[in-house]
Amino acid sequence: MSVRDVTHYNMGIALRRERRWREAALEFRAAARADASDFDAVQNVVVTLAQAIEAGAPQLFSSPPSSPSLLGQGRGGGSLRPACSIIVCSIDPAREQAMRDNFTRALAGREHELIVIHDARSLCEGYQRGLDASRHPVVVFAHDDVELLGDAPFDALDRALERHDLAGLAGSRVVNGPAVTWAGHPHLHGCVTYPAAQEWEIALFSLEGGILGGMQALDGVLFAVKRDAAKAIGFDAATFDGFHFYDLDFTYRAHLAGLKLAVTTEVAAIHASAGQFDAEWQRYRERFLRKFPRLTAPAGAHHSYGARLSSRDNVRRFHDELNGLAAQA
Repeated sequence: MSVRDVTHYNMGIALRRERRWREAALEFRAAARADASDFDAVQNVVVTLAQAIEAGAPQLFSSPPSSPSLLGQGRGGGSLRPACSIIVCSIDPAREQAMRDNFTRALAGREHELIVIHDARSLCEGYQRGLDASRHPVVVFAHDDVELLGDAPFDALDRALERHDLAGLAGSRVVNGPAVTWAGHPHLHGCVTYPAAQEWEIALFSLEGGILGGMQALDGVLFAVKRDAAKAIGFDAATFDGFHFYDLDFTYRAHLAGLKLAVTTEVAAIHASAGQFDAEWQRYRERFLRKFPRLTAPAGAHHSYGARLSSRDNVRRFHDELNGLAAQA
């Protein structure tokens, strides 16, 4: 680190010991901004926010105001929230029911349909079938073990789709190899949470928050697409006839077609399982590289910044604090 970086970093340590959470987070962020490779400074921002939340500290950063969606504005000034089609592939009745209950609550008051494919031969094949059967202008593809937190996650997706064609929870601004996260930092953005024993593990890719445009690919845990755009791109079920690369192939081709992709950290979600880079993934990696032979760059530094939280409410608050911090100059 440079001398200036050490000053900010050490000040962050001292302020956190005094439980001056806000000032500590800002000092760690200053260290991270001064040295883009100071991953430890970013990790300490995440840890500081998590410790403050767990300690019951008052609001640290005011979140940016959430404006009503511009999609479907009515003459009377009210916002007509666009109807949406939720498409899920599932063979687990318990997971499906939990997802139905959770999504139905999140969709309260909004016209929607839930299309569950029980016999998908692959995620591409199942998602394409669901897309073909969908009726609404916004389509959301999600895993069956995703839980949405907060009162209005679909309103947040609406905001992301006001100026973009696709929006997800995590992604990369550069695709140069066979994985959404292949390019590594500083191209990765977004946040997903995973169960960890009796707690919840935040997995954060950057300190940027809000609606982040310029993405070239999105992770497939959950992403929303304008239906016309999804129909124009389609899923390549012939090449990817398993359960890998459906998301990278679809979203990267959307980017190549000139569509606009975004990540939003305004949606807090828990994903009950993580991806596996197993032998099956390796097989489909070869298919992906044959399809896109120019994507041969070496893998970049790829990791997520983590911290554990004790409740779903604290996970939701972490997103609020992250978004508020990102809005600070």
